[in-house]
Amino acid sequence: MTIHLPSDLENFVRAEVLSGHFADEDAMIAEILREYFRHQRLSQAEPDTVASLSADSSSPPKRKPLWERAAELRKTVPEEEWDKLPTDGAEQLDHYIYGSPKRTTS
Repeated sequence: MTIHLPSDLENFVRAEVLSGHFADEDAMIAEILREYFRHQRLSQAEPDTVASLSADSSSPPKRKPLWERAAELRKTVPEEEWDKLPTDGAEQLDHYIYGSPKRTTS
């Protein structure tokens, strides 16, 4: 199948692929069409079937937000390791990162 797009959309698709958001043009178009198809089915579905359609396994899984992934990762670090971190880390950031002398605090 060959699809002809207006140049602005073609440039957008190409830019999204080059940015790494999609493996290639076909993957981007397929994902967009799956989402459109899912949206169409949801908008035409009876209210009691909306929940079952929204859990459709054909749509790609949604990634967790960064803060949720960070919170899960934080839980994997033992408390005694967190206790080893300096209490003035933000205040003396240059000292801990670059080794510059500690600044005096008022």
